[in-house]
Parts: sequence; structure tokens; C-alpha cells
Amino acid sequence: MIDLKKIPASKEDLDRYEVENYFHSWSYQPDQPPPRVVSAKGVRFTTEDGRERLDFSSCFVSHNIGHQDERVVDAICDQARTLTSFAPSMSTTPRALLAKMIAEVTPGDLERSFISLGGTEANEAAIKICHQYTGRRKIITRYRTYHGGTTAPMSLSAGDARSWAQVQGGAEIVKVPQPYCYRCAFGLEYPACEIRCVRYIDEVIELEGGSEQVGGIIFEPITGANGIIVPPPEYFPMLREICDRWDVMMIADEVMTGFGRTGAWFAMDHWDVVPEIMTLAKGMTCGYMPLGVTVVRKHIGDRFKDQFFSHGATYAGHALCCAAAAALIPIYQSDKLVERSAELGKYLLERARELKDKHPCVGDVRGMGLFVGIELVRNKKTKEPLTTVDSKIRKVVDPKMEIAKKLGELGMIAMAANPVNVIALAPPLIITKEEIDEGIAIMDEALAVGDAFAEK
Repeated sequence: MIDLKKIPASKEDLDRYEVENYFHSWSYQPDQPPPRVVSAKGVRFTTEDGRERLDFSSCFVSHNIGHQDERVVDAICDQARTLTSFAPSMSTTPRALLAKMIAEVTPGDLERSFISLGGTEANEAAIKICHQYTGRRKIITRYRTYHGGTTAPMSLSAGDARSWAQVQGGAEIVKVPQPYCYRCAFGLEYPACEIRCVRYIDEVIELEGGSEQVGGIIFEPITGANGIIVPPPEYFPMLREICDRWDVMMIADEVMTGFGRTGAWFAMDHWDVVPEIMTLAKGMTCGYMPLGVTVVRKHIGDRFKDQFFSHGATYAGHALCCAAAAALIPIYQSDKLVERSAELGKYLLERARELKDKHPCVGDVRGMGLFVGIELVRNKKTKEPLTTVDSKIRKVVDPKMEIAKKLGELGMIAMAANPVNVIALAPPLIITKEEIDEGIAIMDEALAVGDAFAEK
């Protein structure tokens, strides 16, 4: 063993460690390291070569308030000097304050939280709570969805090719289609469809055993990594009525959509629907510290005063992470970032839609708030996708990744490494109109790469 205090750290050494000693997420392990980020501020980051680049993805929809906000950094440092963490059987001030804060900002009577270390852990807890509260094993999930990388959430990530390698576990899973109007699974068109996708769920619940067998349905209110799919306005109110009738829990995965991303505090606020369980992560700490939350309605939380809550973790309610969130969440309110997302989101969507008319490879543009998706096609008339469902996990030429490479060359990142043929534009909520124009101009140039694969 070498002296661990004297590990060589030249550029060449670090590059070698990246290739030889680190597992890169959701990928074939690379022969060359990715660009190394050395600093970031606001909506921009700087790589080792000294080049400043534009972050149009908020680091996979997490850094909502931008990079290195001094208010949050100072709160982390102050807490670290006092108490970094303690056993979860004891209380800490940051944990208690954050639990109350979450109850205040989430809709309706969502009020009791389990605080973990990320989105997938939040969804694991949600599934366990659903099982323990209802006593039922079946969970409905939707195709083209992603709920996290651990066993149960990955099993529920139906239609995401990354889940194919996963041995399913944690629940009896029932799969239904998305409310995907651009590619309706029933071959219908909105509004003449009468929202067949949600009526189908009613039928599925009945066929799967109704309130005796089905415990809940988990969904992203606006589907994230698998396509920025925005439901028709009637969808969630109708789903709420169906779930009430069958006594089935609604589990809203707001890991991406929470905290202002869609132009409301939470995406479910757009439809004035309160789920039984809501899961949160990314925008809660904006990546400054890892944190996830599973928050439940009052009657569910109260049940576990008399019923044993069979879940926990050593780092549950981690003091340092909670302090980061408790400092960060008020910034949405004081800086009016939710309102800013609603306003600038309309502008981003308008500018992105201009690209549809210019590029043969752009079939559809959709979104809410600063959460906009550009769907890529080979043929606009037939809607043939530019990439296949399994392109993420195959060693093939992927036109979308060629666009991503071009974006990198031009000095910007967007959410293009996701598994479907949609590029997501999700800049920090602090972005300006001028920076949106800059990002759209770069995207315009990069999409020319995709046009080479499309039919003119």
C-alpha cells in the first residue's frame, strides 16, 4: 500500500484513476475520462482546461438555485462546525426545522416526513409505507418512467431500458401506459380520446383485485428522464377520483418536478390534487448535500403511532444535510424563484418551439416551467423516433448522443444522456432571458447534427 497522504494527483494520474478505479453511472466503462469540473458559479461551470460552459440541465435537474450560492455554503459550514451528524434516535435542530418546513410548503395535509439521502431512497420508503399502511403488495407503475437506481424503484422504472438488467423486487408490479398524447398507446387523439389512458387504469385496478390487492400507483407528475411527458389537464383529477373509489394510494414522485421546477412549488399543485405520499430530493438541497424526503398525509403518519414503522437508516435525518435544505428552501420564497420559473418557463418553451420549425429532427416540443423537452424523430409525419428504446444500453451510434457531444463542443450541457429520444432543457431557476437565448442558439447549432439522421 502506498502512502495515502501522498497519492500522485497530476492530470494524467487523475485521468487514470477515473478510468481504472471508478464506476461511471449508467454506461459502458470509458477508455477516456470525462471533462473534469474544477469550479462552478450560478448557471456556469469551469472545466480543467479553463473553459467556462453553460449548465442548461441544472446537473440533471438538481441545482435549481444555481451553483455555489454563498447562503447555502455558509449554512453548511456553520453546521459542520457545530454538529455534522448524530444517531437518528436523537433529535437535532436542523432535522426538526426541516420536517416542519416540508409540512409548510407541501400541498394539503402532507405533514410527516422520513428524511433519507436521495430520491431513490425516498421512493423505497414510499413503497414500504404503502405496503405497511394498506397491507397490499401490488403497486401500479407507468411505462416510460424512472424512480431510482435501487431494487424496488428500479423495478418500478417500467419501460426504461436501464431496468432490464435488474431482478425485480420489492413489490408486485402492474404496468400501465403514460398519458403520452404525442404517442398515444391507444392510437387516439386528445381531447376526443376522453382520457382513455386514465380510464384504463380504473379497469386495471378492478382486474388486479381492486382495493383488496392494489396498494398504490406511483408516477412522476411530469415524466422526467423518459421524455418530459405532460399529462392532459383532466388526467390527475380523474386519477384522484379513481384512487379514492378503490382506496388506492397516489404516490407522486416529485424528485425532479418539486421545488419550482414546473412553475409551481410542486407539479401536483397545477391540478390541485394532493397525493397520499410525495417523494422529494433534487431541488430540496440543489445538490449541495445529498437528501431525499418521503412525506405522507396526516392520517397515514398518525397510523404509525400505533403501528410499528418498519424502516430506517443510519443517516436518516442527517444533520448537515438537513441544515443545507433548511437554509435553501426559504430561498425559493425570498428570491421568488417559483414565480420566476413560471414566467421564464413560458419564454423557454416559446424559444424552444422555434426550433421545431427549423429542424427536421424535431418532432415535438413540450413542457411546464423551466422543464422543456425536445423530442427527436427521423420522420415528422410518421413520428419514427431518432433513437430506439434500447440505444442507451447498446454499443450503437446514437444520434442523440452525437448531438450531446456537439453541445459539449459548443460549451453547454443539456439533459441528453437520458434513455429516450428527448433532450431536456432544465436550466437553473436563476437563469436570465439572455442566457436562455444563448442556450437556444447553441441548441439550434447542435441540432444540425440530428438533422443529418432525419428525413428531410
